[in-house]
Amino acid sequence: MNKIALYGDSLMTGLMNGEPSDILNNYVIDELTGMGFPGYEILKFGRRGEGSAEGLERLDEVVAANPDFVVICFGTNDSIKHKDPVETYGDNLRKLVEAFPAEKVIVLTPGYVNVAIRTEADNDRQQAYAEMAKEVAAEKGVNVIDLYHHMTIYPEPNEFLQDDGLHPSNEGYHFLGALIARDIKNKLLEVQN
Repeated sequence: MNKIALYGDSLMTGLMNGEPSDILNNYVIDELTGMGFPGYEILKFGRRGEGSAEGLERLDEVVAANPDFVVICFGTNDSIKHKDPVETYGDNLRKLVEAFPAEKVIVLTPGYVNVAIRTEADNDRQQAYAEMAKEVAAEKGVNVIDLYHHMTIYPEPNEFLQDDGLHPSNEGYHFLGALIARDIKNKLLEVQN
C-alpha cells in the first residue's frame, strides 16, 4: 500500500466542528481512486495549533514513516497565532522540505481566512506567508499548491470555510482533497512517462 503523509496543522487533521475527522483523508483517497490510482493510505501527521517550529520538533517521526508523498502544510498558525516573522517561517519550511526527496514533496500554502470572524487574522499577512511558501518550493524544486490563490479566485471564498472562519467546510475539504489528489496524479504520470 502506498502512503501519503498529511503533515501540518489542523487543516491536515480534517478539523470539522472543532474535532479531527477523516474528511480530508477520504476525499484525497476517493479522488485518487476515481482518477485511476487506487491503493493509497493516509498517514495522519496533522496537529492542531502547530506552527512550522513545532512541526520541526516531530520531523523525525514523519521521515521514519517513509511516505511515498508528503503534503507539508504549515503557516497559518505561524501567521495568526505565533506572529512569527515570515522569514522565520521560510527558514523552518526549508528544513521541513529538505528532509524528504523533492519528488515526494507537495507544499500547501496557507489559505484565505474570513477576517470578519477571525479578527486576529490578516489576509495580507496570509498572502505573504503563501508567497514565502511558493518561494521556498521553487528554490527547493518541489511542487506547491497555492491554496490562498485557489480560494481567492473563487467569487465567494467564505463558502470554503466553516463558521469559525478558518477551517475548511465540507466543500472546502472536497476542494482541497481534489487539489492534493491532482498534484499526486501529475507526479505519478511524470514517473510513468
